[in-house]
Amino acid sequence: RVLPEQAAKYLPLMPAKKEIDLASVLISPMPGIVKSVSVQVGQRVAEGQEVCVVEAMKMQNKLVAGRTGVVKTVTIKEGETVEDGKVLIELE
Repeated sequence: RVLPEQAAKYLPLMPAKKEIDLASVLISPMPGIVKSVSVQVGQRVAEGQEVCVVEAMKMQNKLVAGRTGVVKTVTIKEGETVEDGKVLIELE
């Protein structure tokens, strides 16, 4: 990565970026409204199981778990507006 000299001297002072384990989180693929949340914290889910539905442009999109696990956090509730890229559900 090429940086201007002025910016390069401050690079060591910047905090390291957190790596997100994409298999452990469900991220909203688009902006929309949460129509339903099918899981709660502590619930065991199987890979491919529907965990929530996000409506965008009058289309309902079923979002499924990317792997088997236990729900660690649910950051959304029914009726909430979400942006694309928002973490919706995290698995342990």
